[in-house]
Formats: sequence, structure tokens, C-alpha cells
Amino acid sequence: MTDIRNDDAYGPVGGDPAGTGVADSKAGELKPTQDEALLTHLRAEHFPGDVLGIGESRPRLSWVYSQPPKEGSQVLISLTRRVPGHRPVKESTYVPTEQSNLLPWQFMPLVSREQAELTVQLVSVDHRALSPKSEMLHIEAGLLLPHERLARFVGPSWTEAETDHRHLPLVRSEFQLDDEPVGARLYLTALGLVEAEINGRRVGNDALTPGWTVYDKRLECWTYDIGDELHRGDNAIGCWLGDGWYRGRVGFDGGRVNFYGDRLGVFAQIEVELADGTTQTIYSNPWDGKWKAALGPIVSSDLYEGEHYDARQEIAAWSSPGFDDRQWSAVAESFYDPQLIENHALSAVQSQEVTAPAAITSMAQGPDAEGSCWMVDFGQNATQRMRLHMHGLAAGDRVIIRHAEVLNADGTLATKILRRGQQCDTFVSNGEDAWWEPRFAMHGFRYATIEGWHGELRAEDIECRVYHSTMERSGWFESSNPLLNKLHSNVLWSMRSNFVSIPQDCPQRDERMGWTGDIDLFAPTAAYLYDAQGFLSSWLKDVRFEQQAWGTVPFYVPFVPLGVWAKPEAIAIWGDAAVAVPWALYMAGGDERVLSESYPLVSAWIDEVAAYISLDGVWDRKPDYLLGQLGDWLDPSAPPEDPTQAVTEKELVSTAFYARSCEYAARIAHILGHDDDAKSFTGLFERVRRGFLNRFTRLDGTMTSDTQCAYALGITFGLFEGEAVRRTKAGNRLAELVREAGGKVDTGFAGTPYVLPALSMTGHTAEAYELLLSTKCPSWLYQVSMGGTTTWERWDSMKADGTLNDGGMTSFNHYALGSVIDWVHSHVGGLSPLEPGWNRFLIDPQPGGGIDHAATSHLTPYGEASVRWECGEGLMTLDFSVPVGTTAVVAIPNSDRREFGPGAHHMQYQR
Repeated sequence: MTDIRNDDAYGPVGGDPAGTGVADSKAGELKPTQDEALLTHLRAEHFPGDVLGIGESRPRLSWVYSQPPKEGSQVLISLTRRVPGHRPVKESTYVPTEQSNLLPWQFMPLVSREQAELTVQLVSVDHRALSPKSEMLHIEAGLLLPHERLARFVGPSWTEAETDHRHLPLVRSEFQLDDEPVGARLYLTALGLVEAEINGRRVGNDALTPGWTVYDKRLECWTYDIGDELHRGDNAIGCWLGDGWYRGRVGFDGGRVNFYGDRLGVFAQIEVELADGTTQTIYSNPWDGKWKAALGPIVSSDLYEGEHYDARQEIAAWSSPGFDDRQWSAVAESFYDPQLIENHALSAVQSQEVTAPAAITSMAQGPDAEGSCWMVDFGQNATQRMRLHMHGLAAGDRVIIRHAEVLNADGTLATKILRRGQQCDTFVSNGEDAWWEPRFAMHGFRYATIEGWHGELRAEDIECRVYHSTMERSGWFESSNPLLNKLHSNVLWSMRSNFVSIPQDCPQRDERMGWTGDIDLFAPTAAYLYDAQGFLSSWLKDVRFEQQAWGTVPFYVPFVPLGVWAKPEAIAIWGDAAVAVPWALYMAGGDERVLSESYPLVSAWIDEVAAYISLDGVWDRKPDYLLGQLGDWLDPSAPPEDPTQAVTEKELVSTAFYARSCEYAARIAHILGHDDDAKSFTGLFERVRRGFLNRFTRLDGTMTSDTQCAYALGITFGLFEGEAVRRTKAGNRLAELVREAGGKVDTGFAGTPYVLPALSMTGHTAEAYELLLSTKCPSWLYQVSMGGTTTWERWDSMKADGTLNDGGMTSFNHYALGSVIDWVHSHVGGLSPLEPGWNRFLIDPQPGGGIDHAATSHLTPYGEASVRWECGEGLMTLDFSVPVGTTAVVAIPNSDRREFGPGAHHMQYQR
């Protein structure tokens, strides 16, 4: 069976586990007598591997079985725990084999700084080892209690400009260690962005630390192992500070500057365990006279506009001991409540891979320009930064780097669509050779021009690093249709590009906000492609903080008042993310915690909108709207200057999505044991469903909005349940609309995820493939045929003649329209969950569109589920694998569904 995974992207499965019982600590030392099964992918909470600075005192554990455990066997969990300054303690316990996902912690809670090493192993009832031990998982608790955070936020004491483009500071301090260190930790966060150096060497490889949260409610702190960087005697720490989201200009329509605060500050707490058994603590503070600040070489840095770096202002050895900082200024404290500091709940933004130039072309430039100009095509649009080898430059020479997603028809960079976010970096040389990469800016681009270069630009002078939050890859797909394969790749790249600290809408222009509507629609696709449990659960914390007292969920989170979006309003789809995202995570991971944590968010949203429902059950009453409903946003028929002018009635769209939210809320309430709420939400769903049918459908099966979107929502959200004739007629009319459109898509954000499922649900798979595989504009494959390497915001962001859409919102890297890939996984590939956490899943490939083979796989919480099928001469050949702990339900045409247990399976049947 063909393995469709990329080895470099393959990693452990996500999850959370626990167990019960107490065990003989010697049992884990027995050597296996029988290789019954391997236990792999041991993880804590939703982190991909070892965790330094976990915020859970009782982290749940998960693992995967390679084979079904034999009857009567059990799992031995072995733990070695150690608090710095104390001897290690070994413990173990036995747990049943049944629960390998989200198993509760079986030992005494971890305390701050405690280090734990864990393995799991299959053993018999008489404690004989039946398998090798798993690979060891290392976890370490962060600072769990507020009073343990002794550091203060320190930054420049001088008066800074009140607007953006500020010269950025450096902060440093020196300290002495009385003995050789045997272990050391740096607890680091900042008001702004921070990168630290110890004794002249960078700490870690994280970017944009500490990330974007609702800073006045919570700030994440990151833990770093710096034991190898320290030594007995003199040591030094240096910190680069950047404006970032905290005080930089964020957002569109001019953005907002200093939204969270106007003073930068670093929180740095170093704890060192010495060889003599004592501990030394060094922490940032404004009182001891050892912490100093000065201006560094970053003249300005803006996440959107780019970074200006003047190497002539570099300060040699400033983060090393012995540096003379007598001319540096004393620091001042930037006040922040330590109770709001949290240990990080998601993995860091990091460089994930490197892209090489696909083409380097010399460009003409003006007669007064110094040096040469080069155009570089990296072949892939992505969130990335270039690291350039600056050489052959004299002091004062400037190299200017501009970035864009696409080229204009005349071959120049398309920067107009970036609006304020011009993504322009400037490097001023000090005459020395150096490798340079911007530190606190981030760019979305495929193309770049490099102006002021001396000599020929060579590929070996460029290292382009791709950045996104670290997540485990969990979904793959390939088929006999290369354009469809490319579409899948494009969607994957758009997700990577926009999962950077928060689920942002685009990575390039002056926006990059956490739009709730986009992730509402894309969450199921995201959860298949990557284990996004930790990432989106962290973001949901901020959604809960930003929810208004009366229930409204803002258009984007974190929320910054901007232009006409300055006042949060109850708007369908965007507000419905309060329900849809927790539900998508629960279905993907089976973690009830995301539901319980989000339940107040869910119920408050349902209750608020219930007040806007008319007597007949339709959401047409409005709160104090400035905008009104957005409806089927970016419907292709809407004029470029006004994407709200969709042809589907806005009240129809809002009512349909509210009905979906009511149904999800009822399920959530039932799972959590809130039976009265579940009954109330179910009744509300029925009321809204009847209102939808009575107001927007006719007895002949047509709808008041005769659009692909209207029929798709009604069918997919179950609003025709109990109305079999109307549902059939609605499906027939939807298929007719597709045929009339010649296979062109006629939906915007609201309808796009649901039009193919609605066609399939009503027996019109042929029309679904006609839509999916069309290359006419608007369509998914039109974007591919036009050379797109990511999914676009508009169906026609680029027109057939190569010119760009005239609308103010023209992005080439949005993931919302990529939600179609959920249908591709479930219907072309044939794999979808039936129960939360993939305990039961469906295998039901539906060939069509001339595709004669396809394959998909997904790393469920229990291991890899995969399907590969081929069609030929009337036969369907199906190969599939079922992870231990799950059941596959295989749908065979003209036959009853069959269930299969763990293992690899092969079957053939007539089609």
C-alpha cells in the first residue's frame, strides 16, 4: 500500500491520557519476553513531544498501540520525577489498556519546576513485560504559582515616541555563579516581543515570542533550558525587544498603535541548580542597578511593514560578560500583574523548513540606484523570512528587500494589494560580511526583489525560512488527478501560513487578524490536516475573554476596534465560531475538556441570539448594527468594492447558521450532562428550523433565494429533516443550478464548505465532482490553473488576463475557501469520523470525475487510519488500516455496511 505521507512531516499522534491503580516499581525493569505490541507516540496533553514549562500539574497522557493488546494485559506507566535540589523518585502504576487517549494523571500532582520522565509498557497480570518500553517522554512543570514569578518587566527608562516606527532597545545584565551549573532554566516573556541571548548565544529558536494573546487578560511565559550556556563565574543575558502586537501598529484602516500599552518590557527569570546542591536565582528588576538598556541596531520593526536594520549601530559583545555598559541607561519597570502570566498552552512559532529560490532574475533599475536589483521567485507563497548573506558592501550601503505574493501583469511586484503592510526590509551595512534575517517582522510572499545588491545574487546567498506555529502533521491525500493534488497542497500551505500564534486570515497585508468566521468554516479541515488541538484551544481562551457580557463574539480575536468594525456585533458565522470551533475540536480529538471550558461561551452566544429571533423563528431582528449581517461573504456575484452584496438573503444565511449552532449546543449540553439546557437548545433548533422552512422554502422545493448557497445550507444543516419530498426537490434544484452554471461555483464564505456535501447527501455526486474539478472561474481549480500555490480570498483574486481584482480585499493566502478539502478527505479519499476522537469512523470513497485512484490517511488519537482505493473494469479495490481502539464502518454500494476492527484490510467489490 502506497505511503502518502512525507517522512519529514510525519510525527506523533495527538491526545491526552491517564489511568488507575498502583504498581510494583520493579515491574518496569523486566525485559520483555514477547513482542506483543509496541506502544508509541507517548504525549502529554496536546503537545507534540517533550514539553518544557507545561502549565498542567496533572497532565493527561496519550499513546498508540501498534497491535491490539492481548486479553488480560495492562499498561505499566513508569515515572521518574525530580524537583531541582532533590533526588529522583521512581513511581509506577498499572492502568487498563482500554483508555489510551486523554488518560488522567495517575500520580501526585507535579509541582513547579518538577521534571518527569515517563514510559509506558504492556505487561501481563503477573507483571511480566509483554512489550518493550516506549520511548521516554520528558515533561517539566513551569512556574505554576504567581508568587514564584519573582522577575519584573523592565525596559527603557527614556521617553520614547508616542507613535510607531520606534528605535528598538536592548536590555542586558550580568551575574556570577558560585559553582558549576548542573541545570538552569530561563523563564521568559515580554510586553512586546523578545529574543534572549546568554553569553552571546541565542536562546532557543522560537520566533515572535511570546505570541499574541489578549494581553490585558493573559500573557504566556516560555521556559528554556540554558544549562549548557552557563558556566561558573561571570555570565550575561541580553534581550532584544520588539513592538510586535503589544504596542506596534496592528490591523487595517490605519490600524491601532499602542493598543495594549506603550512601554516595552522583558520578564526574565533565571534559576540555576549548582553542583554544590544550592540554587541561584537571577531575575529582571529595576532596582539592583545591574539591568541596563540602550538602543540597538533595529531602527524600526513593524510586523506588517517590515524591519529597518542598521548594522553600523551593532554593539559588539553586548550580551557577553565583561561588556562595558557604563554608558547604558538604567531600566524602568513596566507594570504587569504577575497573576495574569500563564505557562504556554501551545507550541511555539518556529522555522519549519527552508525553501530554495526557484528562479533569480536580474531586474532593471533607475540610473541613480546603487548596486543591482534582483527578482527572486521561491516557487511557493508562504509565511517566511529571508536570511541573506550580505557581502561585498561598504559601510552605509543599503540593501532593500520587498516582498509580494504575486506579480502584476507587467512582471513587477504586486504591492498595492498589501495596503499599508508593504513588507519592506532595509539592511544598512557596516562594511562587514554578515548573514541577516529580520527579527520582529514576518512576511507572506512568494516573490521578492532585492535592491542595492553588489555583484551577482546567487542561490547560496539566500536561505528562506518558512514559519508557523509548531503542530504535528496529521492528514495526507493524493489522487490520480494532479490538479486536485495541487489544490490539497495549496490548502495545506494556506493553513501553515495563517496558523502563526493565532488563526489569522492572511499573512501579508495590513490585517492578519484572528477572524472568527474564517476558522468557523475551516476548523474541521484544519483538525484533519494538523493536530491543532493545543493551538485552537489556546485561541479559544482569548475568544472567551473577548466575548461581550451579553454574548456577542467579536469579528476577530484578539479584538482591536478598527474602522467600521469598532463595535462588536452579533453576526452569523463569525459569532457562531463560539460553538463550531469547540465542536470541531471535540470531534477530532474526543477531548471533553474543550467543551466544558467553552460551555459558557456556547450558551451565552445561543442565549443572546435567541433574543433576536422573530416569532416565526427567523433571525431577522437586529441589535444595534453598524454593518448588518455579512451573509454569503465574497459571493462571486458581489461587486469587488462591496463583498456584502451577495445574492442569498442574509436572513436566510443567519437563520441557517444559528440553527446549526443550536444543534451543536444541544449535543454539547447533553455530553456535559446539562440535560435541561440540551432540551432547551433542541427546542430552539426545532423552532428555528420551522422558521427557516416556512420563510425561505416553497412547497415545490425551490427557495426564496434560488442559489447554491441557500440549498446547500438547508440540506447540510438538516433543516429539511422530516420533509423528505422538499429535501429531494431542494437537492435536485441545487444540482440543476450547478449544471446551469456550467460547473462554476456560486458561493461565498458561507456556502462554500457545504455545497459539495449537500450534493452528495442528495445523490448528486456527479455534480459535486463537476464543481470540484472545474477550471472555469470561479472554481477551486481555476486558482490552481492560474499558478496559485495557496488558496485565495476571492475566487477571482487574479483574472484570466493576469490582472488583479480591483477590490480592497485581494489576498492570495486565505484558507476559508480551502474548506472544500474536508469533502475531498471524506468523499474522494473516503475517510471521516463518525464519533468523537475517531473511535468509529466511516470508509466510504465515492469515485467520480474520472479519478481512478485516491488515498488519504489521518493520524487519529489512536494511530493512523488510512484508505487507498482503485477503480477499474467495474471493480473497486480497497485497502485500509484501522488503528487499535477504533472501529471502521465500510460502506459498500448496494450492500449493508460492514464493521472492521484493528489491522490492515483488503477487499474488492463490484461497483
